[in-house]
Amino acid sequence: MALPAQTALPDAKSLMEKHNAAIGGRAAIDKYSTMHMTATATIAAMGMDASMEIFRAKPNKLVQKVVLGAVGEILTGFDGKVGWSTNPMQGAQLLDGEALAALKNQSDFFANLQDPAVYGKAQTVALTDFEGVKCYQVKVVREGRDGMEYFDAATGLLKGFAGTQVTAQGPIETTTIFHEYADWSGVKLPKKIEQRGGPAGTVITFSAIEFDKVAAAVFELPAAVKALVKP
Repeated sequence: MALPAQTALPDAKSLMEKHNAAIGGRAAIDKYSTMHMTATATIAAMGMDASMEIFRAKPNKLVQKVVLGAVGEILTGFDGKVGWSTNPMQGAQLLDGEALAALKNQSDFFANLQDPAVYGKAQTVALTDFEGVKCYQVKVVREGRDGMEYFDAATGLLKGFAGTQVTAQGPIETTTIFHEYADWSGVKLPKKIEQRGGPAGTVITFSAIEFDKVAAAVFELPAAVKALVKP
């Protein structure tokens, strides 16, 4: 008597498409032009919380504001051309190299969608447990991220990823977990993001995500950054 054939693993592209459909599809995001995210970041190694705001605009503008206790306000931004940061300790800086590449990826207005075209490699390798959830494990190679992505086998949603990730501080080994996807004005996004690895573990908890309420002036370069940009 022949043994039953092992169930074939779904290919990576189909998993990405299922995730995209589960969050509402490109159309759900494309009907908006800006996004404003309000959150609290708990930094375990420092034993403190920070308030956080993230502003996005099509196609690839971003400003992130973090207010960290006695340290003060830390800003990071990308206006489609220039990547920059300001903080009370180092002042204004222009970003380049890997830090700029990582910020460009982060600034994509459609970053929550999975795009098979940006991957050099994406192969489903196993059905496994990831953070207590049965997930399809996909080995990926792409700019800014090499490692494993995990898709919830039941919901199709991206549950997290683990591996080498390019950050403003250079390549680091990290694990990122997405918790509690919720509907925000027709777009399903996680309410909580847990990041492990690097200098400090961080949990980001979103209290609000609003669309089409960000003024264009938010993305203008601060005066101190403009002074660094060559004509």
